[in-house]
Amino acid sequence: MGEVSQGLNFPSQENIIKLNQEHIRRTGGNLDGAGKFHNEGSLNWVLEAIQYPIFGQDLYPTISEKAAILAWTIINGHVFLDGNKRTGISAMEIFLRLNGFFLSARDSEFIEVAILAANAHENEYTNKDFHQWVRNHLRLLF
Repeated sequence: MGEVSQGLNFPSQENIIKLNQEHIRRTGGNLDGAGKFHNEGSLNWVLEAIQYPIFGQDLYPTISEKAAILAWTIINGHVFLDGNKRTGISAMEIFLRLNGFFLSARDSEFIEVAILAANAHENEYTNKDFHQWVRNHLRLLF
């Protein structure tokens, strides 16, 4: 692997697993599936893709692109057995807050965009659409 994207903080795989477990415990779902993978490879891939440049080039160079692909991959890639929409949105928000940003949106907007991402195969919603939504709602924390 190469150098980590300069000056950014990233959630770890362990952080995201714990986040999934906490969501399942607090808001319901398949308790047997809490923190268990449906597609672990997707989570490993996205965490590497947002952190490590390839041949000196970031695949996702902006904070909004990194945040969007992190959430999109968890939600649309069905990383966990349950709770992917909640976990994807929360992981994105944590990543942004760790780096001095937040998303200015109502809960209903987060729910709507997460459902669109989860059902993208049925509705022609793309990761580019999702990124545009993130970019439009991105604000500095300070």
